[in-house]
Amino acid sequence: MQTSRRDFLRLMGLTSAAVAIGGQSLLAWEQFDAPLVASNLALHLLNRITYGVRPQDSERAAALGIEAYLDEQLNPERIDDSAMDARLLELPILNMDRYAASLLPEREYRTYKALMAGMVWRAVYSERQLLERMAEFWTDHFNIPSDELGVELVTFQRQIRQHALGNFRDLLFASAQSPAVLYYLDNYLNNAEHPNENYARELMELHTLGVDGGYTERDVKEVARAFTGWTVHDGTDTGFYFDPSTHDTGKKNVLGHPLPADRGIEDGLHVLSILTNHPATARYLCYKLCVRFVSDDPPSSLVDSAAAIWTANRGAIKPVLRHILLSAEFQTSAGQKLRRPLDFFIGVLRATGTEIHDFYTMENLLLELAQPPFGWHPPDGYPDKAGAWMSSAGLLARWNVAMMLTHGAYSDLELQKTMTAHLHEYVGSAATVGELVDRAAARVFGGRIPDAARAAFIAFAADGGESVTPVTPLLLSRKLGTLYGLMLASPLYQWR
Repeated sequence: MQTSRRDFLRLMGLTSAAVAIGGQSLLAWEQFDAPLVASNLALHLLNRITYGVRPQDSERAAALGIEAYLDEQLNPERIDDSAMDARLLELPILNMDRYAASLLPEREYRTYKALMAGMVWRAVYSERQLLERMAEFWTDHFNIPSDELGVELVTFQRQIRQHALGNFRDLLFASAQSPAVLYYLDNYLNNAEHPNENYARELMELHTLGVDGGYTERDVKEVARAFTGWTVHDGTDTGFYFDPSTHDTGKKNVLGHPLPADRGIEDGLHVLSILTNHPATARYLCYKLCVRFVSDDPPSSLVDSAAAIWTANRGAIKPVLRHILLSAEFQTSAGQKLRRPLDFFIGVLRATGTEIHDFYTMENLLLELAQPPFGWHPPDGYPDKAGAWMSSAGLLARWNVAMMLTHGAYSDLELQKTMTAHLHEYVGSAATVGELVDRAAARVFGGRIPDAARAAFIAFAADGGESVTPVTPLLLSRKLGTLYGLMLASPLYQWR
């Protein structure tokens, strides 16, 4: 159900009080103050390490305390996720080895569907939320689109998930030998006679040092020589093969480190170690983590201290994340991160409980939002800053998707053929409009919202009436879906 801005407001039946709060539009795209979480550190943490705060998450964080809850999420193997594991049995291709997957008919499209659905399902339903957030972070970092390399990407995704909270060295070494990476960045063609510099350049610019990491064009050429012979062969279990006959065995020098002559695979392994241990890598990766979890322009003090933790722990990821998420800089960053479209989509599903039963419906919604999983083709991954997503088209897409998953799923008989809403179950038997708004807000925002925003939502739900207005079956049928949609379209939800 596509709507214009005017149609959206008409559908909502908004009064002027519901449209604006003290001059600030409830539906404005601009950043909104975040009083909801500014004084609630547990809610702030949950907003950043999960895809959407559920009441049970808030209750557990309150019971354990912030540090203990974070430590639990940093050790996902201790969290029972058997319900998620059972759901993934519907996507058996995600657990197939590359040989078995390659024998399937229509294998590329089937892996494309499984990768997209698997990412969304895990993010929506898994109890291991920080693991899923980090799997998405590293998927962006080592970006590869799924439409051409789905079979190889299935295996690489398992490696990303295995090391997402482990050690960056292990993750980098796994990426360098992944057929998905070797194909995507052309290193499978790299040989001594015709060196291919594509992987060498992206390895330093995107995977390790960063564009300002101090390497030169000469370093790019030397790294390309070091990785000659690193290719793909279907006769190996993993698909990786080092071909010594195509390797450049001459002397090399990378970032001031001499690589002696007459070596083989050791050249590439040596380069990976140099890059892993380089201080520019520590700072670049910590900057990206701070952008993802803190703000688009993170304080240099936090980036520096995180890089020091990274170096002291030799690239271990957990201590760095723990430092960032418990820092004073993090605590004062509430309201400074815009939900990316995919984050928004997953958050809506967590807040509403709406279940999408048809892959094509889910795919079309994600395409409308312009962030389908594994759909970014350049090697730099989906943008992580608000400016890339702030547009009138992007805002309207969010409105449309929010309305389809709430008002549409609740009221539209055609849409109900492909999705099931659980809005009524989530709010229970609210006696008054004030109680209804509070229960819906708890599902959407994770807690009670500011009084001014609450008053506007009450004015909408009660047709200009008061919080004590009784909730009748007719009021629920008319207002519940659109109340959820309005909350999810508001800047209170977009910014966290």
